[in-house]
Formats: sequence, structure tokens, C-alpha cells
Amino acid sequence: MSTFQPSDLEILHPSPEHFEEIQTLCRKVYPFSKPWSIAQLETHQSYFPDGQLIAIDRRTNKVVGLAFSLIIAWDDYSPQDNWGDFTSSGYFFNHDPKKGKTLYGAEVMVDPEYRGAGVGKRLYLARQDIARKYKLKRIRAGARLRGYSKFQDRYSPGQYVKEVVEKRLYDPTLSFQLGQGFVALDVAKNYLFNDPESLGYAAVIEWLNPEFASERDYKRQSASVIAFMNGQRFVAEHLPRELRRLVRYTTLLLGKIIREYEGDAFYDSIENFRQLLKKTRNAPDEKILHQISEKLQKLTDDQRHKVAHGFALLLELINVCESAYRTWRQRQKVVYTPVFSRTDLVFVLTAHPTEARSKEAVQILQKLTTLMVDGLHNNFTYSENEVGSLLRMLWNYPLVKTRAPSVSDEADYIFSQVFSNDLFDFILSPKNNFDLKLRTWVGGDKDGHPGVNAVVMRECLRRSRVRLLIPIKAKLESIKQDLIIMKRVGGRSDTPIERINRMLGKLSQLEEFTNNDGKVVATFYTQFQALKESKDPFLNQHHDLLLLERLFYLFPALVLPLELREGASEINSALQNDRAPLLNMLEELKKIAGVGQVTSYARGLIISNCETVEDLKSAEKLILKAFRAPLLPVIPLFESQESLKASGQILTSWFSNSDSLESLQQRHNGKVEVMLGYSDSAKQIGMLASRHLIRSAMFDMEKTTKRFKLIPIFFHGSGGSVARGGGSIKEQISWWPDAAIQRPKLTIQGEMIQRTFATPEILNSQCLHMSKEARLRRGKKSKVSKNLALEKLVQFTEAEYLRFVQDPSTLGPSLDATPYHYLKSLKIGSRPSKRPSATISVQNLRAIPWVLCWTQTRLLMPTWWGIGTAWASLSKQEQTELIDLYKNDPFFSSYVKAVGFTLAKVEIGIWAQYLRHRNPKNAESILQPFRRELKRSMDFVEAVTEEKQLMAHKPWLEESIRLRSPYIHILNLLQIQAMQSGNEALLRETLVGIACGMLTTG
Repeated sequence: MSTFQPSDLEILHPSPEHFEEIQTLCRKVYPFSKPWSIAQLETHQSYFPDGQLIAIDRRTNKVVGLAFSLIIAWDDYSPQDNWGDFTSSGYFFNHDPKKGKTLYGAEVMVDPEYRGAGVGKRLYLARQDIARKYKLKRIRAGARLRGYSKFQDRYSPGQYVKEVVEKRLYDPTLSFQLGQGFVALDVAKNYLFNDPESLGYAAVIEWLNPEFASERDYKRQSASVIAFMNGQRFVAEHLPRELRRLVRYTTLLLGKIIREYEGDAFYDSIENFRQLLKKTRNAPDEKILHQISEKLQKLTDDQRHKVAHGFALLLELINVCESAYRTWRQRQKVVYTPVFSRTDLVFVLTAHPTEARSKEAVQILQKLTTLMVDGLHNNFTYSENEVGSLLRMLWNYPLVKTRAPSVSDEADYIFSQVFSNDLFDFILSPKNNFDLKLRTWVGGDKDGHPGVNAVVMRECLRRSRVRLLIPIKAKLESIKQDLIIMKRVGGRSDTPIERINRMLGKLSQLEEFTNNDGKVVATFYTQFQALKESKDPFLNQHHDLLLLERLFYLFPALVLPLELREGASEINSALQNDRAPLLNMLEELKKIAGVGQVTSYARGLIISNCETVEDLKSAEKLILKAFRAPLLPVIPLFESQESLKASGQILTSWFSNSDSLESLQQRHNGKVEVMLGYSDSAKQIGMLASRHLIRSAMFDMEKTTKRFKLIPIFFHGSGGSVARGGGSIKEQISWWPDAAIQRPKLTIQGEMIQRTFATPEILNSQCLHMSKEARLRRGKKSKVSKNLALEKLVQFTEAEYLRFVQDPSTLGPSLDATPYHYLKSLKIGSRPSKRPSATISVQNLRAIPWVLCWTQTRLLMPTWWGIGTAWASLSKQEQTELIDLYKNDPFFSSYVKAVGFTLAKVEIGIWAQYLRHRNPKNAESILQPFRRELKRSMDFVEAVTEEKQLMAHKPWLEESIRLRSPYIHILNLLQIQAMQSGNEALLRETLVGIACGMLTTG
């Protein structure tokens, strides 16, 4: 080496005779890693021989350095992908010279004895020649941070790279590469595995080819360097790379389609917005938000609407990718489900005024989900033409409803979700651990809804019948065809095929849905029983015949059963008014059922605002008036603070009536159902006080029902909070009493229907988790133990919340800045969003739209308001008690995690934009208490959990929130402009887009 001269060095493309020397060099440079295999080196020669370089010492003909590379399409990858992703695990199968404009540096190494002799520089110059030869725009690589392990206690990986860039530290690899004209753009975690020097970290570096890189490329590079050096990069460490790759693929394809339809100028403006928004991931930057807002103001109404549509689609596609990934992951798992006692699960499906997406858009998104799952199974190979066609439809079709939906429209939306072929077959299939039953109150929920009456109720039932007849007909035809193939025709006139033909002939009569429908269904079921009586084992065990048997079990009237609901005062009035809508609905049910069971069409009558035992008695009298017998269960809905506190006493008075008790025991098998109103009670007294009161009421009611030897069923009106990310199923049910675990019944609302019923795998996972936790809880006794510190925290938090919502001087200006005034004109649901009133008040706004106003503006105030001040008011000893309680008490733990989840979504800078739009003079004075309470609430979560992150228990979810959050910002700014100009079409588009991004509407 001492006599080595630069002229002794020769750069060649390797050939097979060099492979063993290459392996020897690898072992010398990286003794802790396996060398390049012969198979890998052979594929390099096969895919891209020009990209592989070795340095030869001519004196000894020895390999003293190497540089391997391939061409990739950079946009197909994320800077956070690892070395294996970029190189197909070192085989270069992903070499893509047709599409790619980036030369990726897979490897550079120099014999330690030759370092400092210019070998590395010659290899880098030769690699630049490759880029020029193939007219590539850039070279990118991962610069292994060889010196980082020595500084890990002093610097984060990003800080370390910054120190090296600014030459305050020296890194053997990165410093050299920076000297070759590369710049640092980012830091990748887990780039290399089992690397003790770098700990797996690498700097993402880039060299631009001056011959082919455009001015735009240089600008983008400069912007990336500035963002990285200023700490504006948000690095996802916990989100699965498969999910990130799927999102990247889908959103890039969306971008291409936007360019295709709208041209380069519009696409560039969208991309400019996206790049600006990415800089706000750590916190909304007022200057950037102002810059974006000014750019939006200069656009036409049509352009603003297209920008909103683009970002709304982007967020919805992220949701599609998450559903696809969840489905794919579930399929990878080996699910062992030992047979234990089954858990009866009941999901009650309901639309609400904030479910504003068009049915057609939802159907397209369902198809996309299926294609994404298929692509994941096929190693990220997609039917790009098919995916592109669906994305083009979404770009050219409104994401929002173009007219106010009717009740029937909302029913159709639900039916389209649950009666799709694959999903419905899964619902029908018997399960080892749970029995899933479905209900809906779309068409039966009369409470304050002028659009619901006897005619609408009948029409919703008829539409569910029509939907159910489709799989019934398909399965009968399938059985018939198989019998023909199997030559089971026979010589008799009454063959199975003839029986099937008679059943098929009966379908038209079933579709008519006439009075005494129960008799028509009974006749059809008798025909089915006759078909089943065949002694042919092929027929008896036919898969579709068994599914039909399950269909009759789950839907005995061949409809999706309704849950009826009406307010207590209206029920009482109906006793005196023969034309009352609810009475007419009950009488209509009697006509429809005829000789059949009324409860096969409607499962019960829910009494909203049930405050006294007299409300229950009035409902019982109304049912007797309609049916002449107590055929329909009465279900009290305890939703206010007062009714929840009195619930045990109300039930005691009700059960003490011998007629009521006898009816429950004999007519309804000793079961008594009670519904709990989560949203309304939370709106009234705040989330913590509401949940605390619901827990206490459940235990009180459980004790009361058992005393009267009745079986309680608790119906939770929580709307699908688990699917929204608000906590695990285990945490949701951990504080329920034992009785609530035996037969869980929950509402699934609006957009959560699509999320929960997206695929059979997702639905199965939800149900399995619920049944597993229910089974585990059965062996334990739950109880409520009073904790004085918790009681005090609840009281203080409630007082702070009430101080806000009961003060018109604070509530008025705040609610005034939200879309509150536009709820009626938005026409996003069939049900009125607020009660008629000239004043703004928490009482006049319905619970779900109340939450919508705070969700859309990114404040989510009802969940956390007051908790920070309450926490700060406690003594140190009380705070210590609660920190201990968090570790041991399921109720308090679940609440704190829910608050952390909510606070992770809060963007006070966005809320400031709404206030400044509506009340510029007083915005700062209104904003100040929100900033103060938010800071205190975050301090509360940090103190109790003893973690710096709000969601330390679910870091991947916190990352997901932070990654999608900036793309919601622009929709907020557009929403503000829409409210300023009264542009209702833009307002609807932003409402849906924000809801997609927040994973919740209300």
C-alpha cells in the first residue's frame, strides 16, 4: 500500500471471477454482517451490470473497493424505508430503468488499508458518470451513521446529522459523502439491522445531476434541506412500513390523475400546498397558515372546491389504506379460537346528520379497499388500471351528497354496507365465540324527527326485505344448479328442485310486503323446512342451505329489525291522540306482522328523556292500546344527569308494579333492557362526569334488576368510539358491571358503519375482541370502589365545564365561530340537527351536531374542558392518589387514555383561525382561556401517565394523527372561507374531508 499511486487504480464492472474477492472485501469491512451472496451478485449482473463498480489495484489485481447501484422511481419509496426495501433485499429485482430517474446507491465500501488513497472518490465520480449516461436526475443513498453510537446519549439521530452537516462533528461515512457534493435530506430509522456502529440509522442523502436536474428539482432539494435542518421533518417510527407504502402508492396515483384532468398548473398548486402543509406537522405555523389562506383567496370558487375535493379524497384514501392493511394483517394471523360459551353481540346501526358522504362514493371506496387488500397479498402488485379507474371516478364524482338525504336514503346506506356479498355471508356464518345480531333504528327513530312516520317505517322495512331477497334468491339458484349438476333431478314431482322453484316463485310476493306479511314469511319458511327435510346428505349439508338457515335465525321476518324510539312527552301525548305518529307506527307494525311476531320486525320501544316511572307506564299503555297485549319490550333511555341518578329508583318503582314485572318475566323471558345515553349526558355535564355517572348508574341498575330476579341488558349509545381510535375494546368495557358484559349491545353510527363493516376480517376482529374480553371478565367480579380524590376531580371538572357551557358570554362567541349557523342549510342528514330556538345554548343543539361543531374546528372541547383546571386544584397528595389509581383502576385509566387521544387531535392554532374569522377584535381574549385550559389538560395527562407523549400506550396512532393532521388544516381554512362567502357546496365538501381526516364526525 505504501507505494500505491492513483494511476494504479482501475474502475471496472465486476464479472463472476471477482465475486469471491468481493465477498472477502465485505468480510474485511463489515465483519459483523454477511457478505453479498453469489446469488445477489449474479442478479446484479443480470438486472443492471452497468450500475456495478469495483476498484482494482493494478499492481496486485486485488479488489479494494466497490460501489453497487440500481435505478428506481423514488416516489415509489419513502425516505423511511430500509435498505432491504430499496434493494429488494439486495437482489435488485426492483431495478426500474423505464420509470425511474434516480440512481440508488446500494453499497459503497473501501478496503480499510486503502482508505484515504482516493478510492472512494473515484468510485463516486464513476457513479456520477452512470447517472449522466442514463440521463438520471439524481443519486440518492442511505449514509450509514458510523459514528452515531458514540453520541447516542447526547444527540438524537437528526441532531447528530445536523452537527455533522455543520461540521461540528465528524462522521467517517457521512462527512465523506457530503464532501462529494451530497446533501442530507432526512434520517431513516432501521435502515440497517444489527449494525452496532450506526444503531440502524442512516442519513438520506442526495446528489443532483446538473445535466438533467431541473430548476424545480433544485428548489425541492433546497426546501427539503431547510425543512430537515429546521426540525420540520416528522419521522414515523411506529407506523407499519407496509401501510406507509400502500398510502404512498395510492396518493401518488391520485396525484397523477389530478394532473391528468386538471393540468400541470393546478397539480403544481396542489403539490405546493401539500409541501407547505408538511411543514406544520409539529404544530400549525401561523405564517404558513396565513400564506396558504392568501393563496386560497386568490383561487376561483371552482378551484377552491377542487382543492377541497383533492384533500378530502387524500384523507379518505388514507382511511381506505388503513382498512386494507388491517384486513391484510388479520389474514396473516393464525387465529386460534377455542370454543367457549358464545357471547351475544348486538350492533344497532344508525345514520345521523353528520354522515354526509354519497352512497356511490362509499361503494367506490369499498371496491378500492378490496383492490388494496389484493395488492398487499400480491407483494404490492396492483391492478393499476382498475385502481386508476376507480380513482378517476372519485375525482369526477361528488364525495358528498348532492341533496339532503331522506330516511330511506339513510336506510339504503346501511343496507349497502351490511348486505354486500362477502360480508353478509360472514355475518350469516356460525362463529365459535360470538353470535352477532344486527338491528337499526333508521326508520324507527321518531324522536324529534318529522321525517319518520308509519309510511316511512314501512318503506324502510320493505327496502331491507328487497335487499335480503337478493342473497336468498342467489343461494336458492346456487343450490338448484348444483343439484342439476349432481343429477339430483329425480323422477318424482315433489323433488328438491321443484321445492326450490316454488320458493323462488314466492319471492315476488315477499317483495310486495303487504299487510299480514308475517303469514307470507311463515309460508315461505314452511317451504324451506320442507326442502331441509330431504334425506340427501349433499343437500342437507350444502353450504348455501346452511347459510339460509342462519338467515332465518338472524332475520326471522326477513327484514333488518327496527328499534323504535320516541320522546317520553310524545308517548304520553299519543295516549290521548289517535292520530299520533308513533301510535300509527305501532298500528302499522301490527298490520304488517299479522299472525307473525311483532318483535321480528321491531325489537322494542325506546323512551327518550325517560325521567320517571310514569314515562315507562305510559309506554306500556301505548303498546297495549296498539296491540291489545304487551307484545313489544319497553326500553328506558337514561340520558340526562337527572335520569341517570334516578335510574335505580325508577326501575325499582317499575318492577314493583306486578303487571309490569309479570310482563317482563313471561312475555320477554325475564330480560329487561336499558339504554344509556353517552353523548347527551356528556354534552350536559362533560365527558368525565358523564362516564362516572353512567358507571354508577349501571352498577345500581344491575343490583336492582337482580333483586327482582330479572336479567339486565345494557344498550350503550356510544356510537362506535372504539373504532374511532378512542381506546381498545378491553378499555371500553373494563369498567362495565358484569351484567353489561354478558350481552353487549352497542350503537354503530354513521361513518363508523363503513369502518367497522369494511371487510369480514375487520368485523370479525372487532367481534372476537369483544367476545374474548367478555369471556375473560366472566370469571371476575367487578365493583365500584369510591375514591375521594377521583370524586373531587369529577366534581371540579364538571363545575368548570358547566361554567363554560352555561355562560352565554363565553359559549355564544365560541359556538358562533363554528359551523353551528350552517347546520340547517348544509342538509347533510334527514334528521334536524338542532331544535328550533333563537338563542345559542347547549340544550338547543342535539348531542351529535354539538360534538360536530367542536370536531370540525379541531378543538374537541367537550372531552377535555375543565380537567386541567380541576387537576391543578387538587392537593399533591390527591394527585399522587390519582396517579396510583390510573395504574390500577380501569375506569380512570380508560378516561385518561381517551383524553390523551382527544388532545392529540386538538389544534389550537386552527381554532384560532375560526375565532379570528368570526370575531377578529375579541379573538385573542376568547382564545386565551382555551390555550390555558389546553396546556393544563396536557399537563394532567403527562402527570398521570408519567409519559411525555399523549398516547404513549398507542404511539402508532399518535403518529397517524400527526401525519394526517396537516392535510386537514387546508380544509379548515377553506371551510372558514366558505362560511365567509356562504358557499354551501364548499362547506359540505370541507365538512366531509375534515371528518375523514379526524376519523369522526360527531
